[in-house]
Amino acid sequence: MINVTELLAWLEQQIGRAEKDYAIHAGNQTACQLHKDGRITGGLKYDEGRLVAFTTLRRIVRKSGDGAASALLEHIEAEQARWQTALHTYQYAPQPSIPWIAYNQGGVDALTAALMHFTGQA
Repeated sequence: MINVTELLAWLEQQIGRAEKDYAIHAGNQTACQLHKDGRITGGLKYDEGRLVAFTTLRRIVRKSGDGAASALLEHIEAEQARWQTALHTYQYAPQPSIPWIAYNQGGVDALTAALMHFTGQA
């Protein structure tokens, strides 16, 4: 059975890394200023997607408490499927948006890493 406390600690580490990567790509400027200047990069959006996915997953884990590992795994897989669907939608749009592809790829990658960690494959 998964140790929820350990999983939450791992998620906090991942959130911290994503925040640092986001700050590096943002050049320590606000996202609003970057948007205003038209300087959004795929790297910044990728990090934002990772950050959102990890924080969403943290909320899911906190709500589940010490429940059954299989139920928690189903929630993580459902969240990953949601992000994967969004990524696919943007990848195959008539005019693909690179920032949205990067954002959703970040979320997919974050949830893949979480699943690997959760199942002991990492």
